[in-house]
Amino acid sequence: MQNRNRGEGMAVLALAMAAFVLNLNSNVMGALLPFLEGEIGFDLQGGTWLLAAAGFGSAFGALSVADVARRWGGRGVLASSLGLFCVASLAHAFVSSFWPLLVLRVVAGAATGLAYAIASAVAADMAPYERRGAIMGRFNAGMFLAIPIGLPLAVWLAHSGLWSVTFVVQAGVGLVGVLLALRHVPALPPTETARRLPLLKNGGVVAILLATMLHVGSFFTVVQMATSWLDETEVVSKVDQIWVWVGLGLLSVVGSALFGRVSDRVGKRMFVLITSAILVVCFLALSRGPSPLWLLVIACVLAMAAAARTGPLQALISGLVPSEQYSALMGLRGFCMQLGIGAFALGASQLTRDPKDFGPVFTLAAGCQLLSYIAIRVGVREPKKA
Repeated sequence: MQNRNRGEGMAVLALAMAAFVLNLNSNVMGALLPFLEGEIGFDLQGGTWLLAAAGFGSAFGALSVADVARRWGGRGVLASSLGLFCVASLAHAFVSSFWPLLVLRVVAGAATGLAYAIASAVAADMAPYERRGAIMGRFNAGMFLAIPIGLPLAVWLAHSGLWSVTFVVQAGVGLVGVLLALRHVPALPPTETARRLPLLKNGGVVAILLATMLHVGSFFTVVQMATSWLDETEVVSKVDQIWVWVGLGLLSVVGSALFGRVSDRVGKRMFVLITSAILVVCFLALSRGPSPLWLLVIACVLAMAAAARTGPLQALISGLVPSEQYSALMGLRGFCMQLGIGAFALGASQLTRDPKDFGPVFTLAAGCQLLSYIAIRVGVREPKKA
């Protein structure tokens, strides 16, 4: 039993590396943009494209996982996609113009999208449904860990005039992921029956995909857009915000790693509904312009609840389909995540004419979280078995 638990723990750690590199790659460019603008040479629109490139690439990579998984096993796909990420990351350090950098952002994004989707499928296949909330929570903790570790490192290296070293470090992280995957991830066979379209005939799957798009899109976009709002309102200056994200990132890690086990006890659907309701209340409270102290309290609750919700929701949707469809399912989920981020960003940009007036954006986020709650409440039932 002890050897089995240790083997499972190492496999989850290997899979968590894929989640880590996805979030690291998605967020590091935002921290580096102020330092790259002068050296690489691009305007505000170019910076926006660089930020969006990883998302577009990740969406494409996630959507392609079903096709790739039909030809190669889970471990091979994971190791290969992380290997591609290593090469693309390392190449970042040698570019000196905008277009090659943009292409590399797309390639790195596609590699991480593919890696995260296949890692999610493998993680879901590792444990019976009754224990899957805990497994998926620990797996996704790696994604949230990228914020408190990756962002401070990127900023420190950039301030030291070594922004390119950030991508060398990123490549090193990917290489560790490759080695862990080859050593500890089970050698799952190709899933020749994995198909996307049949999944869209499952009402519960569609409801959770919609809920995921609404939740991830509103939450992660608000977090990124709130940096300017905090600075403009002089609540937290940009210079000091890095420590805010470190603290909230660590809370997210704790929320994801610890509360997955709770979802297994109370029921994953019930747990997701409770945390969804908490998110609605938090965003509504933020829209009322709370004092700095209450803002901090609400932000802490928001970070833990959003992180705690992620793994159990993945476990819940995996319980609605047979295991041979996990790769196609997680690919669709990853695609919907990126689609939600893009759609919410477009909508929120129309509400932020004044950077100091962020209340409408919080209200929109609360509405998205409420719709996510309704989608699960109405469209999803707790699976009776895996």
